[in-house]
Amino acid sequence: MHAASVLMRKVLVLNDMVEYQMRRVMGTNETDFQAMQHLMAKGPMTPSQLADALHITTAAVTTVVDRLVRADHARRVPHPLDRRSTMVEPTTHAADLTMSKLMPMIQQTDQLVRDMQPDQQEAVVAYLGGVIQAMEQHIVELAGEQPVVPQLTGKG
Repeated sequence: MHAASVLMRKVLVLNDMVEYQMRRVMGTNETDFQAMQHLMAKGPMTPSQLADALHITTAAVTTVVDRLVRADHARRVPHPLDRRSTMVEPTTHAADLTMSKLMPMIQQTDQLVRDMQPDQQEAVVAYLGGVIQAMEQHIVELAGEQPVVPQLTGKG
């Protein structure tokens, strides 16, 4: 494999490690942290939207939201258009904590690319854009595949 591909794989592994440490710092489990990522990236969401984003049931997302509210990571607010519905949004506390922990790394990596010559920056952007395109295509392909069901042989 090309050195860039090996390094990209290492970035993905390190991202998992960063997320693990962020979950530890925030005192959340993986699902709750994923919920927070969606809320931080997309802003307020209905419980149904959050359930869809997490690929879990609306009943399960209620438990997730309850935990996030108890931990002061999220809060329920009235839906701006539907009085019968609520929205879930990250608290200022959670947003500040997340950004205080991640911003130094974000700024450091941003500075790396800013210190490059324009043609180098373009190459980085082209490569990363291609990685994103390949990953998105692969996600679509995997989504269309049937689940693998183990064959029972009757032998035991």
